[in-house]
Amino acid sequence: MSDLDFLKLIYELGGSLHNVSNGDIAKKAHLSNASVTERTKSISKNTDLLSYTKYYGSKLTNKGIMIINPYIQQQRLIEVWLVNDLDFSLKSAHKESDILTNKINKQFIDRLNDRLNYPKFCPHGNIIPNNAKMITDNQITLADNLVSNQKYTVKSFAEDSYIFSILETIDVKLQDTVQLLSVAEDSIIIFNLRTGTKQLLPKTLAESIRVEKKSSAVVD
Repeated sequence: MSDLDFLKLIYELGGSLHNVSNGDIAKKAHLSNASVTERTKSISKNTDLLSYTKYYGSKLTNKGIMIINPYIQQQRLIEVWLVNDLDFSLKSAHKESDILTNKINKQFIDRLNDRLNYPKFCPHGNIIPNNAKMITDNQITLADNLVSNQKYTVKSFAEDSYIFSILETIDVKLQDTVQLLSVAEDSIIIFNLRTGTKQLLPKTLAESIRVEKKSSAVVD
């Protein structure tokens, strides 16, 4: 994995907003914790793109974000095109856009951006850099000790092929209104107002669904 792809991975894990643990990076990159620690220390020491703090993890510097933004914009624009115009699933679009990114010139991306009317969000609900103002606040997820009598709106999904595979079998969509019912060690149960059903979500999925607080209400 190139340094660029490694930094993109950290970005996708929220590394433009907060420190990302070596464990989370290792899990997503399918690498050992030791190799990730060595890699983050090396990039932090030899470049000014990444900041590494022992026990806390890594965070992209402002320069690192500026370097990565065009590549994230490119990938997310391709995802919009594949999902909206070519009917790709989230999982397939993410995979294909990852392959195409860095292999298409700037003129193509500029024309695609214009054709798509400069979308602000990708199909997973994440901001497209340079098309919209970047989010600067940490977003909460369904695994973040939510209040049980509070409604939340699903705003975005973490960009991960495994997560998209799970979403193909569990009916949770962007803009769904959900409410936390109960929490177990490795799963949570929510009530989805769109489907009118209770849904059991693995903890790994809950950690990857970002939500926003809505008006308070109690589910009967």
